[in-house]
Amino acid sequence: MSNFTMKFCYLFVFLFSVSLISCATITVNVYFPAEEVRQAYTNLEDEFLLEGEETIPDAANPPVSEPGSSIKNIYPDEPTITVKKVVPITSKFDLDFISSAYAQENIAKTIEVELKKMPEVVKAFKSRASRQGKVNALLGAGKVGEGNKGMLVARGDLTGADKSVISAENANRKTIITGMAKAILKLNNLDNNSQNIKKVYPEAAEQFAATRRDASKSGWAVQLPNGKWAKKR
Repeated sequence: MSNFTMKFCYLFVFLFSVSLISCATITVNVYFPAEEVRQAYTNLEDEFLLEGEETIPDAANPPVSEPGSSIKNIYPDEPTITVKKVVPITSKFDLDFISSAYAQENIAKTIEVELKKMPEVVKAFKSRASRQGKVNALLGAGKVGEGNKGMLVARGDLTGADKSVISAENANRKTIITGMAKAILKLNNLDNNSQNIKKVYPEAAEQFAATRRDASKSGWAVQLPNGKWAKKR
């Protein structure tokens, strides 16, 4: 092997090694402010949906619960979710979240503002508002219930029109929940890639479901976090 060929091989190996170590996969914990997330969901629903309802839900009625269980505070206030992020090792990676987003006076408001910056989320809320009367009618008739993953769940005989309403509503809800996952990732200074969104989405969905249970009216079917169904009192 000639000297030139050997030098070329060494150079190739060197450059390949540099490319391998130029980035690293690290595992970090996502801070998920559950209480503030629920508050942000509530604020946005108050803004976009209540105008489409005939009556405002009675906040004095507590959520349905079974002995030994509670819907309120069923989730920890500070759950963490482990995600992986690929970052260049030469770039600055700031994990001091407390000095940035946590230091803000109102995290719920910060999250709400982030969601309002997403056109698809605003459009989804407005679309939900346009069909709120139909959704409430289905819930009142017991044809559907509020599932513990944030989606409407069929619980009775449905017409084609009913199914269309449910499909459109759930599609909008998924858009909103995905938007929340993106907002949480941004607050944690993490990439909004599909892998990270997939990790955060379930918690964002559970908090959305908790918000919907709290807003449900008396007699509506709600699914508890443990999977069991009950009627809102």
